[in-house]
Order: sequence, then structure tokens, then C-alpha cells
Amino acid sequence: MNLTDYCMKLYRLIFVGKAFLLLASIYFINNNITIGHLLNKCGVTCISIDLPNVVSYMIYIVIPILLTYQNHRRFPKLDHANIKEKNIVMVESASAIFLPTFFGYVFVGLSINNDMTLVVTYIALTVLCYCAEIYLYNPIFHLLGYRFYFVTADKNKILVMTKKDIKLGEHIEFKILGQVNDFTYIDIEVPSNKSEE
Repeated sequence: MNLTDYCMKLYRLIFVGKAFLLLASIYFINNNITIGHLLNKCGVTCISIDLPNVVSYMIYIVIPILLTYQNHRRFPKLDHANIKEKNIVMVESASAIFLPTFFGYVFVGLSINNDMTLVVTYIALTVLCYCAEIYLYNPIFHLLGYRFYFVTADKNKILVMTKKDIKLGEHIEFKILGQVNDFTYIDIEVPSNKSEE
């Protein structure tokens, strides 16, 4: 295994880890943990930060969004694949199917009652999802304009994240897909302007 393979494995692990950042955000907000409280817990006493709680909570939401956006900028470096229109048997929306997964993050975040449980849960979820190579769902991608679709092609069902708005019965192909794992792909082709039609 060469350095590029190790880098891609690390990237995929980070990709999975970022999907669970909302879990930590929900935990901090639910337990009224502010940034000042975190700094004091970490032993940083030379910096005195007395922000309103709401500012801390907004930062907890903004950090996962920014980190997911940074992840999004590296999509072109993923291994490439494509799916031709003639090979696509069915395309179905997957966004509604993953809604319970999102609520799962919320309920797990609300039920965690101490920092060590948060750390162990976060690491366990990240490692298990990485090793299992299951479909990856990060709700923050919706804010970046991505939609989730199950695409059945050549008897294989995969999850494709794309900025294309696919209508029922529309003929579609994916020319440049970035492969996150065997079941999850990201469309990195820039959508064409509909004004050309």
C-alpha cells in the first residue's frame, strides 16, 4: 500500500468523523457547555472569555458547517468513477430515508450525560461506520446544496450525493463521481446551465 492509499483512507476516516460533529454540538448545547467553560476545563486560564451562551451555541453549529465545507473542497481528489445513462435502472430520492438517521444523532446527543461518554461514542461511531463502509449521511451537505439519491445501476445500489435536481423519470448520467467508499459516491461534475436547452 502506497502513501496515496493511506492518505485516501485517512481522508475517508475524516469524512466519516465530520458526519458525527453535530452529535458533539448537540451534546454541548444540551448540557449548557459554553466555550469559556471548555477552555477552563482544558486548563486555559490565561484567556478569559465571557461570551453569551447563544454565541457559544452558534459557534458549535458553525464549526461543523465550515469543516464539512472544507471537506467538500477536496472531492475532486477522490478516486473517480462514472455511471452511464444506459446502465442506470432506477434513481430514487434518499433524503427522506436518512431523516431518521439525523434524528438518531439528535437523540444520542441528548442522551449523553458526560464528556467521556461523548468521546467514546463519537470514536466508536466513527470507527464502526468507517469499517462497515455503510452509506454515509451528513445532513450538513443539504446546506451546501447536495441532495441524496439511491442509484441502481447494473444491479448495484449506491448512494450518490449530487447538486443536480433529479426529477422523476428524468434521464441522467453521472460523468465524474468521487468514490468515498464502495457504496457512497459524490457527483463532482459541475451542473450545466439549463439555459442551453
